[in-house]
Amino acid sequence: MKKVKKCIGCGINLQSVEPNENGYLLDEKLSDGGELYCERCYKIKHYGKYIPVVMDKKDYKNIVENSIKDCQVAVAVLDIIEFEGSFDEEILDILREVDSIVVVNKLDIVPNDMHPSKVATWVKNRLGEEGISPLDIAIVSSKNNYGINGIYKKLRHFYPDGVKAMILGTTNVGKSSIVNKLLGAKRITESKYPGTTLKLVSNKIPYTNIEIIDTPGLIPDGRISDLVCEKCNLKVIPTSKLQNKTYKPETGRMIMLERLLWMRILSEYELKPIFTIYTSPNINYHETNHEKGLKLFAGEIVGKDIFTIPCEKCKEEYNDMKFEKRKITVESGQDLVFKGLGWVTVKRGPLHLEVYLPNACETIVRDAFIK
Repeated sequence: MKKVKKCIGCGINLQSVEPNENGYLLDEKLSDGGELYCERCYKIKHYGKYIPVVMDKKDYKNIVENSIKDCQVAVAVLDIIEFEGSFDEEILDILREVDSIVVVNKLDIVPNDMHPSKVATWVKNRLGEEGISPLDIAIVSSKNNYGINGIYKKLRHFYPDGVKAMILGTTNVGKSSIVNKLLGAKRITESKYPGTTLKLVSNKIPYTNIEIIDTPGLIPDGRISDLVCEKCNLKVIPTSKLQNKTYKPETGRMIMLERLLWMRILSEYELKPIFTIYTSPNINYHETNHEKGLKLFAGEIVGKDIFTIPCEKCKEEYNDMKFEKRKITVESGQDLVFKGLGWVTVKRGPLHLEVYLPNACETIVRDAFIK
């Protein structure tokens, strides 16, 4: 029986019959020996080209759940900036059942230079709320190579004779980047777009008995970043230090985050609430009165080009989604999180809001990440 060749970048079975199907490679290249990349991975690696694939959430989930049985430890990669969006229920279920090391990525874009120990304490408490007690927590920045060696040391500490470790996480958390840093080579295909890894990709850390299995990114529900096109997605997901702006608004004032959502201050207070918004630096904020804000949000005020998201390509589809108004109260020392976009930290509350957003977007109130 002829052995099936796999792409070393995304794990997909290689084939030379259907150019429009996953895993395509020219027949003459497929006949070559050695390690091979599919045409899609080659274009991603060398040209940064976005090539979408046909694979739904159920496909990703089945691959990960069926494969975790063969591994001794799960290495879960979470995004500290988009923590709730990477804190998916499927991942939580796995972490409740198997030994795990939790890796918290993107420390480099945390605002206010929060010390890693503070980040680790906050993450440990958040995990505890979900009934999860990992073997250890690693705070890293794959971009700056900070803390990567600590992952290796933790695996050696808990499994001195070697281990088969599965790397899992949602899309956009930086799993493949971390795997490549552990391997010391850019073997796994990395991309700024979600959904690059398609199947399991197995490698051994050189000169060790540690095998790491990279998995496809699970696709979570409720993220605003997944409701826009791929180019808008890149703007919404931060790659540099977060921007933040503090407000002390009057009752009735409206604050818009692009044309993605708006918030309106609802009730009178003895002391005006004070809150800070944290998002990607590509997100434009605009404060105005309610009447003007509604017209601006609907695009009825000509000549106001302050918003760029959603873009012309995805604006119609985004506006056609079902929107809803939610009344939300956030106390002092709490965050209101918009999954896939950012969060609002209340410094002086309570803050009573009316929020208008797609009903597919999930909002969460949690203890403040930045006190």
